[in-house]
Amino acid sequence: MEFYVSWSHSDVLFADYFDNCNILVSAVPDNRRAIGRIKTRPRNLLLDSGSVYYARQRLRPPVQTVFQTQLDMIEDLNFGTNIQMVHLDEPMINKSTLVECYRAMERTLYNAYEFLHLFQTHHFQSTIQPMGVIQGFDGPSVRYAARELKKMGYNSFGIGSLLTQHPDKQLHLIQEAATIVGPQQLHVFGVTGLAQMKEMIKLGITSFDSTRPTMAAVYFQLFYSNPFRTYLLADSRSTKTLSRLSEPLPCGCPVCLVNPKEMFTVGPRKFAKLRAVHNYYHLTKTLEHLAEQENQGEI
Repeated sequence: MEFYVSWSHSDVLFADYFDNCNILVSAVPDNRRAIGRIKTRPRNLLLDSGSVYYARQRLRPPVQTVFQTQLDMIEDLNFGTNIQMVHLDEPMINKSTLVECYRAMERTLYNAYEFLHLFQTHHFQSTIQPMGVIQGFDGPSVRYAARELKKMGYNSFGIGSLLTQHPDKQLHLIQEAATIVGPQQLHVFGVTGLAQMKEMIKLGITSFDSTRPTMAAVYFQLFYSNPFRTYLLADSRSTKTLSRLSEPLPCGCPVCLVNPKEMFTVGPRKFAKLRAVHNYYHLTKTLEHLAEQENQGEI
């Protein structure tokens, strides 16, 4: 199962530290020219529409406007990177009634149809492919949305609006989507709990993404693997109930091989970026370990 780290214009350049890095970037205004800053091209790029950002705006942009932003973003990525472009969808954020949920699902499907038409008129090379987004609120709606996307001609799919759901419901909806489109064609947006990762590996899900390495770093948290655990910097004023750490533990990440104590500085953003690199390393190590356990029949 592939991991995509969610990246924005102000984040550390993960691909400069990790050759096999996959990144997800949202097509929002601040990211329009940001990919050009990446010196080392990511192996795989998931070009999200930025729908969560746009859902918080008073007006949604047209599908064609977001598509043009995506085209601008990949202008300098015409070799060495596999790209999946995601159409503008309507997340289930703040949808409290059944009518609102149905409208969000139907709007997402309408956008998917319009996007696919735009995509096909550009005749991209084979390394650039479209991804259809499954937006649903229960098993039947997820299955319906997945079937409709298949009918349109999509071969790659992502399931969204899971982050606020209970872990059991997250896994239930992922399983429902996988039964229709196949786990090897399904990406899971924004789910990275350890228990969920284990189940997604068992299901054979192709990929998932998360902001977790960066967000944890911003909030003064450090990951370590084997076993996976999270610590809070000893000097942080955070009130979270996590074990605190004042000295680095043994680690082979690019940051710790140079100067691990820099990560423990509570201050400028550059130190949070170092923690993000460290956290990325240990999250991917944990994922590799889980995959090995699955291959050996241990999970």
